[in-house]
Amino acid sequence: MEKYILDTNTWIEHFHRRPEIRKRIKELDPDQLYVSEVTLAEMTFGALNSKDYERHIKEPQELRESVTVLGIGQVCDEYAEIRCALRKKKKSLDKEIGNFDILIGATALHYGLTVVTDNIKHFEPMPGVKVENWIQRS
Repeated sequence: MEKYILDTNTWIEHFHRRPEIRKRIKELDPDQLYVSEVTLAEMTFGALNSKDYERHIKEPQELRESVTVLGIGQVCDEYAEIRCALRKKKKSLDKEIGNFDILIGATALHYGLTVVTDNIKHFEPMPGVKVENWIQRS
């Protein structure tokens, strides 16, 4: 049974009621879905800076209550390995991708999860990280 960690942009699309994301999430068992505490931090930051704070601040809380939240404390080795590998591929690639995405990728690698993101270019270069995009662009 495949298990997924959804990136911030995928959860945001879910809350914006994107039909293909909502459909895929409904098809899965809740035990197949995960969120990183990094994503919760990014979503909380977004809510604090939103004109619709009251609506958006509820989204991270809803995730905390409905899917398993994975911390970053256990993924330090994977983070370091991914960041070093990215730097070896291209001097600045680890900076272009950014620490938050590397932490999400490291979490996926550590727990054997597939990252679901619309930002494929940030995750595909990470060695060993499986990536899918559920968003259909026309």
